Amino acid sequence: MLQLKCFSFNPLMVNCYVIWNTDGSAAIIDPSCYSENEQSTLTHFIKEHQLTVKHIIITHFHFDHVMGAHFVSSFFNTPLSIHKDYIFLAGNFDIPIQTQYFGFNMQNPPKPKILLNDNDKIQIGDDFLKVIHVPGHSPCGIALYSQTSNFLISGDILFEGGIGRTDLALGNMEQLLNGIKQKLLTLPENTIVYPGHGSETTIANEKNFNTFIG
Repeated sequence: MLQLKCFSFNPLMVNCYVIWNTDGSAAIIDPSCYSENEQSTLTHFIKEHQLTVKHIIITHFHFDHVMGAHFVSSFFNTPLSIHKDYIFLAGNFDIPIQTQYFGFNMQNPPKPKILLNDNDKIQIGDDFLKVIHVPGHSPCGIALYSQTSNFLISGDILFEGGIGRTDLALGNMEQLLNGIKQKLLTLPENTIVYPGHGSETTIANEKNFNTFIG
């Protein structure tokens, strides 16, 4: 049984998740901690709960979701994991240049060493998260599903009453909607959805009330 803790970090209020098993194995999803105070909050939680970080997973390669990637990867001596299609963005997506328009001072995150594929299983103790590739907001966008613990980390793919924007580089509305309908809305309706921004929801709520999906 996996446990989950959500932190809302940086001025863009990105949800950073810590997922852990009873043996202390843990994964950090979207290390978005930007300030020293946010970084301290995250590391204190890990230490307080005596967790060992085995994975640092990026749901997609947009700057707000990797604001703490350098710090977290270095502090826990753990490489970054991301879907293999991040290569379509990596060469044309200079984070320091992009973030200066938002008033942030960031360096490019370390190069991810673990490239994920659709349907991969990320082991956390005796349990795992299943990788679900849903491009459209970003070519490398993924969700992470736990069948045993009945939750989905949806990144910026699916939100309460919304979906990821597709007007950014290499965005594709048709891809995004098809992926959501075929891969996410087919999950059990009581699945709890933890998005990249905002409040949690359920698959049932989004099937019934999300007007973007129709």
